[in-house]
Amino acid sequence: MEVPFQVTFAPVDLSQDLRCDDLSCTIEGSKPIKLTLAGSCVIPLVNKEVVNFVCQVRSEHIQTLSLSNHTNQRWSLKPVIEGQHWSGPSSFIIDPHQQNKAYEIKYKPMVMTTDGKKHVGSVFFSFPNGTCMLYTLHGTAEAPKAEATISHEMPCKIHYTEMVPVQNWLPKPQRFRALLEIIKPEKSDITVSLKGLEYLDVPALDKKDYKVSFFAYKEGQYNTKVTFRNESSGEFLFYLLNFKATAPGVISTIDMVTPVRQTAYASVWVDNPLSVSAAFSVECRNPDISVPPQLSVLPLSKAALSFEYQPLRVGESTARLTVQNGDLGFYHYELLLKALPAPHEKPLHFCAPLGSGQYISAKFRNYSRVKAEYACKTDSPDFIVEKSIIASAGYQPGTDINLEVYFEPCQLGEVRGMLNVSSVIGGEYMFPLFGCCTPPKAQGPFLIRAGANVSIPFKNVFLQTTAFSFLVDNPAFTVKGVENIKPKKTHNILVMFEGPPSSSKGPCNGKLTISSPRCEGHGQSISWVFYLKGYS
Repeated sequence: MEVPFQVTFAPVDLSQDLRCDDLSCTIEGSKPIKLTLAGSCVIPLVNKEVVNFVCQVRSEHIQTLSLSNHTNQRWSLKPVIEGQHWSGPSSFIIDPHQQNKAYEIKYKPMVMTTDGKKHVGSVFFSFPNGTCMLYTLHGTAEAPKAEATISHEMPCKIHYTEMVPVQNWLPKPQRFRALLEIIKPEKSDITVSLKGLEYLDVPALDKKDYKVSFFAYKEGQYNTKVTFRNESSGEFLFYLLNFKATAPGVISTIDMVTPVRQTAYASVWVDNPLSVSAAFSVECRNPDISVPPQLSVLPLSKAALSFEYQPLRVGESTARLTVQNGDLGFYHYELLLKALPAPHEKPLHFCAPLGSGQYISAKFRNYSRVKAEYACKTDSPDFIVEKSIIASAGYQPGTDINLEVYFEPCQLGEVRGMLNVSSVIGGEYMFPLFGCCTPPKAQGPFLIRAGANVSIPFKNVFLQTTAFSFLVDNPAFTVKGVENIKPKKTHNILVMFEGPPSSSKGPCNGKLTISSPRCEGHGQSISWVFYLKGYS
């Protein structure tokens, strides 16, 4: 039985006689076989024909090399490519007697060739029959073509912004210097502008948008070019931007988004191309927008018109801002207004023993232009407020309002709630409420003269009629044993003191304990302690 095995010969030095004597091949169940391997490392056959590649930088050009196998064996080749701008398959199969099989090699230069120089590389093939082939590669990387031609049509008297994507093709950050040119018309004047940042930094192998701002007072066709150049390497890319300015319309649409009662700021630039100062009247009929009544712009200059948006009600709306000059006409700006819900106001934290309560003021600011009535409510019976409160007009800077909130818990532990204060005019305010109810605190001592009584007020803080038991620990004091008290009602407990025992000469002390064995909805025993002190 014959078993074939493969021996790979990969010499690193030129030599006519490379040998390995007495190589032992161990065979299980048989005697070792001695082998002698011999090989020659020859100078590779260089193909005199140079393979030339030509393309724009950062694009690619693919050429094919024809390889033939005249043997009876299947060849598995491992091409070796030199030159960073070339690439090809790392392995290549040629079947027995296969002729002119195409091997594709791709040239993708990342830098331009200049001054007649070329990129130089090679591809080396080592064949199993002991022969080899070396191809010389030459590449010419020409200047890039335009990344894209972008055309846009817009009304004149409007600031238009074009976002141009700038791709960094290197595995390291690049800084590009931007050059903006107006190609047509050849003689442009101050009525046309093309602007952008001078430099753009793009992270490695990433893309970043570059903002180009275009403005024209007059109708016409304007062809421009934006070039991004790496000043260190000289590499660049560019875009062609063509703008067609049509008859004027709305100059711009401005989005203003803010939570209610907060202020969003915006501004527009008003240009004066005239050689004399220009006075513009300003108008906006939306009550949530504040604008100055007039704006003066110096000759051949521009001025910022700033305005504010402070809504009181949640919702979306639109408004028209109009700037007018007798010589330059109307400049219309469309405002898209969106009022978001306000964040919650500052939380109120309460802590009170069961059977007691605590007041805290909820403070807010009213910004309405007229007097407003606010409805007040909570979502928890443990927090109590007035049903409404009146706020005087407070448009900028606003009027401070205090609303008393009373915390009277009806069960032990933590409780949460939300206070809602709302007005059709002034908007809505939300206050998170946090309450902590601790066990009842002992009260007293209550002084009682011998033969008299004292009335101790006790309130049922629960939400249902509850039976309470009354117990004193000193027989000198007497009290009614059980009483049903309606929810949220106060009951006066009458405690009698008959007098101290005959053997006692000093004050007589006692303790009244009020308990509810198991209040519905609470699941635990709750008791109140009142200390008593009787004297003769």
